[in-house]
Amino acid sequence: MSFMVDTPFTTAYIRNEFLYDHTQGKGEFTECTVFGFRAEPARVPMFSVMLANGAQWARMPIHAICSKPCDSLPLNVCVWWDSFSRFCDVREMQFLRNHRVKALGRDGVQRSGVYLFSVFWADGGWSEIPDQSKDHHIIALDTGQWIAYPNNRLLWQDPSWIGGELPRGWKSPTTNYSVEALL
Repeated sequence: MSFMVDTPFTTAYIRNEFLYDHTQGKGEFTECTVFGFRAEPARVPMFSVMLANGAQWARMPIHAICSKPCDSLPLNVCVWWDSFSRFCDVREMQFLRNHRVKALGRDGVQRSGVYLFSVFWADGGWSEIPDQSKDHHIIALDTGQWIAYPNNRLLWQDPSWIGGELPRGWKSPTTNYSVEALL
């Protein structure tokens, strides 16, 4: 685990205004391949990309990236939290590969999308507290916008076996389980 890790290679687009420090390019897009994730505490999830013209950019924030040209969403709707530490791991969970998912935004709107990969945090404050454990699942919304959402804001879809109503009143575990603490 370190602050710069590989991601699955994913074709996407960059909003051009991020290539011009927001001075021009709004509404224009450049094709890219996302290939890395950068973890910096107190900053949103950021990615390394290679543009179709050969330019490589680092530290592209999540709201700069989309799977197809689309209207942008506010940053606070694209991600619930900043990065928790400099230590993370990124992986595509095979069980979740290509799963459809509904994401509940901070604005109360439920948006549908497809799972891409996950960021798992370590050694960073809130990421170590049982009822505050945080992961970022990277989702490509059907609109195109990428988002980074935690488990408790996602409802996975699989018509072959997932169904029924969710129970109300579930609570996150608050116990640190340790056999050595019992001795």
